[in-house]
Amino acid sequence: MDRKFTFITTGIVLWFLAAFVMHYLGPIVFDVGPKHIGFWIANFFLPVLVLPIVASLTGRTKNDMVVPTLLITLPAMTLDSVAITFDTMGMSHVYASTPSLSGLTGGFLLFAFASFFFWALVWHRESRCKPEINGS
Repeated sequence: MDRKFTFITTGIVLWFLAAFVMHYLGPIVFDVGPKHIGFWIANFFLPVLVLPIVASLTGRTKNDMVVPTLLITLPAMTLDSVAITFDTMGMSHVYASTPSLSGLTGGFLLFAFASFFFWALVWHRESRCKPEINGS
């Protein structure tokens, strides 16, 4: 199974951690101040730290993380979409108690997942650009 369940579980765990953090930090960060901009920049570079750690824990290199990144972010994006929907409808308060703040927080996490894809693709492209050496 090539650790598919491990990557899916990692995505679920990362979403729960992100949702917990965003529930408490979202109202503080999304005030359209300098903290807001710094948090978005940090969000973009978070995968630079996380993906190599996940790769080393699963016996891969960061250049082999495109498919695992998909398996990590797919359940996380699904849970994020469900949380945004229920928060916006007022049926839950996973991210925040107001629909607009829930949308900002959920969108912030969707941007994080897109950042994971971006870095996985950048590193994958680096590994594919190396010339192959034929034995013949």
